[in-house]
Amino acid sequence: MAYINPNSLTDSASSINSDSLRSKSTRFVRSKDRCNLLSRTPVYDKKGSLLCYVFRYTAGESSFRPDMIEKKHVRHISIGFYIRRHSELFTQRNGICMTEFPLCPDLSKYARSLPATRFILHLQDRQDSSISFQHQINMLKKESMTIAADVYTIVYTNWFRELRSITYAVIDMTQDIEEQFILARNIIKKAPWIKIICDRCDNVNKASIAFESGADYVCCPTFPKDVLQQNFNPFFYRVNRNAFEICLMIINQLLEVRPEYKMFVSFISTRNDIKSYMPIILHYLEQGRENEYLIGTNFESFLYEMDVEVLNKLVCIMVMMILEEFYRPDKDMNKGKYLIYEPLRQVLLRAKFIEELTFYHAGKIDVTFGFPLGLGSLISQMYAFTTSKVDVTTDKINNRIKMIMKEIPEYETIYNIALSMEALDLEYVDGIMASGFMPRHDILMAYENAVMWVTGLQDALNQKRF
Repeated sequence: MAYINPNSLTDSASSINSDSLRSKSTRFVRSKDRCNLLSRTPVYDKKGSLLCYVFRYTAGESSFRPDMIEKKHVRHISIGFYIRRHSELFTQRNGICMTEFPLCPDLSKYARSLPATRFILHLQDRQDSSISFQHQINMLKKESMTIAADVYTIVYTNWFRELRSITYAVIDMTQDIEEQFILARNIIKKAPWIKIICDRCDNVNKASIAFESGADYVCCPTFPKDVLQQNFNPFFYRVNRNAFEICLMIINQLLEVRPEYKMFVSFISTRNDIKSYMPIILHYLEQGRENEYLIGTNFESFLYEMDVEVLNKLVCIMVMMILEEFYRPDKDMNKGKYLIYEPLRQVLLRAKFIEELTFYHAGKIDVTFGFPLGLGSLISQMYAFTTSKVDVTTDKINNRIKMIMKEIPEYETIYNIALSMEALDLEYVDGIMASGFMPRHDILMAYENAVMWVTGLQDALNQKRF
């Protein structure tokens, strides 16, 4: 009789016969406590400057909640996302991570392997404040790790006695906002070095409320208009107003059944500096495949020889590179570098996430719409100021996206999955998984791949290897 392995996750691996039991070779069994990346949300100030990324993980293979991390999961998250794979794969070069962990021996064990100087430890809600845990925090501080804690945790536990070890007070915007701000102000009176981070600002309205209430930073997947306007360069806009409007028109054309690329060809031909990045982008999109058509002399003809899916992504990326220039100061310290503006990276993240989700239904739907649809749904984030032409084109893009969703219902579900994951509205995604539209693992892997893709694209553009 076959022995059933209780730790196995698959039926194919669960059956173990007598021969395999006598074998001396170790048998790999994937742990059920293995965690997946659930969300990566930027934390920024009133000027849109990035402080860090908040990472949330699932609590094991069967979980789909970000608030259930236990001590046994610390080891798996530390190894999987900070040691075996460097955190810069999910952020950017020298990016800072913020993660909510319970205090436990494994945290101190792997602290030295973590990028401690670029890691913010968020204490769990009502974390035990015994002497041993306070000592552990002091030791982690000696490793140059930054500590954050919820205002309720600071006020209603003995962590109030360890204010000198805490750098950030976190406010949960899904709970009583007014009460938490009152507590936060009392904390700052005792410890003026502490800054306020408003977590779970799931939309721009909550982010605006947080800033108006006195928050130093907000954790939000999108950016309010007043924050974008802080970085908008009006002098560059006056000289390049036509380009500001054309970029939006090009995105609108990509959403047509038969996209027209003549406007893009004529427009990019005037920007040889952006056009020079085309080999780098194509090398990244096609993962090193030789592009013989790049040798051709006719620029327009080689575009039409490319796969539509690759061509649409190429056009979107180059358009976003041009739009990024409108948010750079006159004296730019990062001249020649692209995809460093965080709102732009969030637009690309949604576009890639939606495209990754469409691959699951590649045999049923036209996946070439995936990337332009995701980018078009958030492109308004790159327009801090609008004109009549911009408003008209934005309406056309929104109407075209609605038409695509009506004609292809799968796109509407995929789009809603992306929005729900950004806002951590996981009940909707639970319903999608229960309906059999897409399994849990594919959704989580699509998001993780999208995060790493955006980071890899930024590295490819900003390193001189071509």
